[in-house]
Amino acid sequence: MNLLTKEELARIDDPSKILEDIGDMRNAIERVKSGSLSDDEFKRFRLHRGIYGQRPDQQGFHMVRVKIPYGLLTAKQLTRLGEIARTFADGIAHITTRQDVQFHWVRLENVPAILEWLAEAGLTTREACGNTVRNIVGSPLAGVAPNEVFDITPYARLLAKHLLRNPINQQLPRKFKISFSGSPDESDGIIPWIHDIGFVATVQQENGLARRGFKTYVGGGLGAQPRVADLFEDFTPAEQLIPTAEAILIIFNTLGNRENRNKARMKYVLWKLGLDEFRRRVKEERERILQSGRTFEIPQETPENDYLPLQNDPLLSNPGSSEFQRWWDTNVVPQKQQGYNVVFVNPTIGDLTTDQLFALADIADRFSNGLVRTTTQQDVVLRWIRHSDLIALYEELRRAGLHQSGARTIANVTSCPGADTCNLGITHSRALGTTLTQLFQRNPDWHEVSRDLRVKISGCPNSCGQHHVASIGFYGASKQVDGREIPSYILLVGGGLNSGQQRFGDVVGKIPARRVPDAVSRLLKMFLLNRQRDENFWRYVERVGVRSLRDALKDLMDINPKSVDESLFVDLGQKGVFMAKTGAGECAV
Repeated sequence: MNLLTKEELARIDDPSKILEDIGDMRNAIERVKSGSLSDDEFKRFRLHRGIYGQRPDQQGFHMVRVKIPYGLLTAKQLTRLGEIARTFADGIAHITTRQDVQFHWVRLENVPAILEWLAEAGLTTREACGNTVRNIVGSPLAGVAPNEVFDITPYARLLAKHLLRNPINQQLPRKFKISFSGSPDESDGIIPWIHDIGFVATVQQENGLARRGFKTYVGGGLGAQPRVADLFEDFTPAEQLIPTAEAILIIFNTLGNRENRNKARMKYVLWKLGLDEFRRRVKEERERILQSGRTFEIPQETPENDYLPLQNDPLLSNPGSSEFQRWWDTNVVPQKQQGYNVVFVNPTIGDLTTDQLFALADIADRFSNGLVRTTTQQDVVLRWIRHSDLIALYEELRRAGLHQSGARTIANVTSCPGADTCNLGITHSRALGTTLTQLFQRNPDWHEVSRDLRVKISGCPNSCGQHHVASIGFYGASKQVDGREIPSYILLVGGGLNSGQQRFGDVVGKIPARRVPDAVSRLLKMFLLNRQRDENFWRYVERVGVRSLRDALKDLMDINPKSVDESLFVDLGQKGVFMAKTGAGECAV
């Protein structure tokens, strides 16, 4: 077996093609400045290359989104991201719920240089935005999870590499999202049923041999009209991965709504055709592809290597401080390879400073194999950490301000950038995410009893923060009181996967932003006080009912115009009086 190097594993784009993109970007910037290229034409061009505009009052600044296929990064790439954040952005790299990395406050004239720096490190922004197949997400525990069916890494890499710059992927009706899960119970953090295509590893026995393949889900999505994906087929053979993905894309490209972008996602094709007819058309197209004479092979596995050999000095049973013990309990997971561990690093709402990026790169080289993976929960995962190194690793993370406990618990809050930079943002969701993270850190006893719960926040209804699938979810809104606006959030409860049931959260009501922490505290205290033996949060919500929760929070939702607290008119993290200001969305143009 020819093993791929770390650099090859983390690179999917053709360096010569990236250089063409850089030249095209320079030319397009010059043309839009001279007036020979219209703003609308330039918008479509730059979105295709991962460059978003920021809010109307932030003209001249842009967001640059870097694709991180299945979340894999090398230490060298982490260092390069830190250099870009320091030199061209605001010193922050933001991990998204699609395992990407975003830079904000980038001036347009610096974009070509950023693309050059990324290209040198084997990274690309191509098709990170626009009407394309977006970043393919994959399990951050691939290859090391004790309960995985098989390592999905080579398959996610194969499809990501195949679709990038592929003509089939250049002018879709709308954005398109694909995921790969190695486990059927979502323990790897990937949620296949919210994707246009969700591939879940499975094995079929044939003539006494195990044949690899995938359960394939289609037509999932969030946004204003969320939809649970349908099971397309129980077993898609691994060698039919590319033909199946291509066939689905072809049907979507043919039938997707190009007149109304609000109805253009693939879920609307499923709603219109029905699953049976959609399945018939896709299988017919797939058979045509299979009979075309093209060959499709199963990719070879490339197990990660270069990790440190085990030593005869395992971690002591009583390792020391209670703070370290709490971190160990929530942030460390044993690998299936005995003696090694996965360590979750959970920066607040996915924001990493330049110095923290440099520190993580150094830590990955010193304690692991020079590789990390980002997660859909906005974490960074270190793998191949020896028992004997956990205490030293923790101290290094502490020095970098990255030792926060509570990963894989309610304390690991997810948030999109919201109104800080996004055109569609109504509220400043980052500030709420930070506030709730601090609340949970002040109450570490909640971590264990609320281990399976997730809080997810979006600054608008579009669910970039994935609020629909949170046990406790919020999305930004506004509340009118005597002609004035109060920044608020719609609260949803009970979303996610529970006992095999896939469901979106139920709406409880609208709560002023500054009262949200009180609402969360009250919800958790009610749950912990009133739950029945072995009852989890989802079963508790089903038993007591949304109306009961609404009644319990009524005083926080209600506003008396005659005695309203003036602080409610100011959003969290802001100083001026709130006024909802949104611009034209650039999610697809």
